[in-house]
Amino acid sequence: MPASASDATGGNARIIMFLARNRDKDIYQHTIERKFCITRSTASRVLALMEKKGLIIREPVAHDARLKKIVLTAKADSIVADLKRNGERMEQRLLAGFSQAEKAAMFDYVRRMRDNIDAAQREFEAGEGKTTQRNTTHDDMTKKEGDK
Repeated sequence: MPASASDATGGNARIIMFLARNRDKDIYQHTIERKFCITRSTASRVLALMEKKGLIIREPVAHDARLKKIVLTAKADSIVADLKRNGERMEQRLLAGFSQAEKAAMFDYVRRMRDNIDAAQREFEAGEGKTTQRNTTHDDMTKKEGDK
């Protein structure tokens, strides 16, 4: 792990990368709470520590004086660059010895799994975590067939 990333411990690195991937959007504390499934007090504490370490700043927004958007600092940007380089090195190591066809298949499988995770996240957020539909099990199907 790069030395500059030592300031990005635990969830900080995930939050930093989330902010980096979403630079085109205004991200607020409540966004972090929802995305990472953490309480308001936990988010407040984590963001305060990140601010103290010089990783983020909180900027007021014109449309609501109560809101402060979270913005990465130059220090966090250098961590993002280091984490990306580290990720690229790790990817090269993990894929060493795979053919181009195997790599293409692997990336397709991973993309499809991520799409499934994203769909599940959207469903969770839309239903506020409540399951609206019960999964049919093998036993349920067997009962239905037996009832006929």
